[in-house]
Amino acid sequence: MSENPENKSEERFVEGDSDTIIDCAKRLVWLKQDTWQVTGKWMSQLQVREFAEVLNRKRFAGFSNWRLPTANEAKSLFDKNSKNSDNSGQAIFLSELFDSGCGFLCWTSDIRHKVQGVRLSFRKGVTMYDDIYRTSRGASRLVRDIEKNDDLI
Repeated sequence: MSENPENKSEERFVEGDSDTIIDCAKRLVWLKQDTWQVTGKWMSQLQVREFAEVLNRKRFAGFSNWRLPTANEAKSLFDKNSKNSDNSGQAIFLSELFDSGCGFLCWTSDIRHKVQGVRLSFRKGVTMYDDIYRTSRGASRLVRDIEKNDDLI
C-alpha cells in the first residue's frame, strides 16, 4: 500500500500557536508570516538578521533562538504539490498553513564572499545570490530549531 503524498505533506507541517508552524520532519519551528507580512517593509539580509535579534531579545513566542533559515532549510519548504500566493497574488509553492501574501523571495543565512546572500524563490524553487545590503523585495521567514526539552511534537 503506497502513501498518499498529500497526507504525507499534511503530516509534515502542523500549526503551532497562532504565529508558528511546526515542521515535524525537520524538527523546526517556522514563523507563519515572513518579515514582509510582520513589518510591511522589505529588508536586506542584514536587516532581517537585526529583526531576528529583536525577536530574540523579546523572547518572541517564548523563545530566543529565532534565525534566518539555511538555504537547504528554505528549499525544504518549496513543494510543487502545495499552492499558496505571494503579496502580488501570484502562485508560490509553499504549504497553505503559512499565511498567504508573503514575499516570494526568501533571504537565507548563507553568504558567499562576505557580501552575497542566498535567496530562494518560492515561485520557481531556485536560489540566487544578491547583495546582503539590498532591500528590493527582501523578506525572510524566520525559523528556530526544536530543542530536546521542547514539548511541541
